[in-house]
Amino acid sequence: MFEDFNEVVCLGMGGSYSEIAKDRLFKSYDLYLYQRSLNGIKECIDYVDENPNAIAILPVETTYKGIIRETIDNLILTKNQNIQILAETIIPVNDCILSKTTEFYSITGLIANPNALAKCKTFIKDEMPRQLNVVIAENMDESARLLGNYNLTYSIIGTPKTAEIYNLNVLREHIEDSKNNNRRFIVIGDGTTCPTGKDKTSIVLFLNDRQGILLDIIQYFVKYRINITQINSKMMNNNEDEQAVFIDFDGHKEDEIIQKLISDLTSICKGVRVIGSYTSF
Repeated sequence: MFEDFNEVVCLGMGGSYSEIAKDRLFKSYDLYLYQRSLNGIKECIDYVDENPNAIAILPVETTYKGIIRETIDNLILTKNQNIQILAETIIPVNDCILSKTTEFYSITGLIANPNALAKCKTFIKDEMPRQLNVVIAENMDESARLLGNYNLTYSIIGTPKTAEIYNLNVLREHIEDSKNNNRRFIVIGDGTTCPTGKDKTSIVLFLNDRQGILLDIIQYFVKYRINITQINSKMMNNNEDEQAVFIDFDGHKEDEIIQKLISDLTSICKGVRVIGSYTSF
C-alpha cells in the first residue's frame, strides 16, 4: 500500500506524537521513508495535496477534546480528490518531565509551549517548585533545543521519544491532567487500500440543508445495518444552508453493501466524497 510513496510528513518534530505514530507505521509496514517535519496541520495537508509521492501523519481526534476540526476541514477540501485516509492508529498520551539531570527535586526551571503547560497545569502546580521559572517555547522541539542554553536545574515537557532523541532523562511520566488520554492519528495520501475484513470507511456528504435530511441519511445506514462510529458536520462557505457531514462507519468502500449505501446517499445529497477505507496499525 505504501510502496509508491517516498516521503512522510509529520506534524512537528523533536519527539512529537506524530513522529511516534510514524515510528509505529514504519514498524507495522516495514517502511523507511524520508521524513519532512512541518509545523501546521494545513501546511501538512497542503504539502500532500501538491506532492502525490508524499503521505502525512496527522492527529484527527483526542480523548479529551474530541475531533480535531482543522484536520477534517482541510482534508475534505483538498484539490486532489484522490487523497484518502490510508490507515489509522491510536497513540497513548504520555507527557513527561525531561532534563539533563537525574534529580527531579533539583529542578528550578521549566521550558514548554503554552499548550503543554495548559495540559499539565495540575502537576506543575502541585508537584513542581512554587518559584518555578517558566520559559515559553514555540513547540516541543524548540523546548529541547533551548534546554542546552540552561543549567542542569532546568527541564522540559516532552515525550519519551524526545528523551531518546536529545539524550535526556525521564524524571516523571504521565504528568498530563487528563489521564487515559489517547490521540487518534490518520495517514493520508494519494493511494488506495484493499479490503481486510476489519475496515472503517470515512465519507463526506455535501448537502443543502433541509428539514429531515440527516434523518434520511441515518435511515440508509439502518437499512443496510451499517454501524456508524462517528458523525460530525461543518458549515460550508459561511452559509448555514450549505452543510458537509463527515461520517465514519464500519466496512470498506469496495464491499457490495457499502457501494449500495453510497449509491443511495448520492441520490439525496448534493455530493458525496469517499475520504478513505482503512484499518488500524
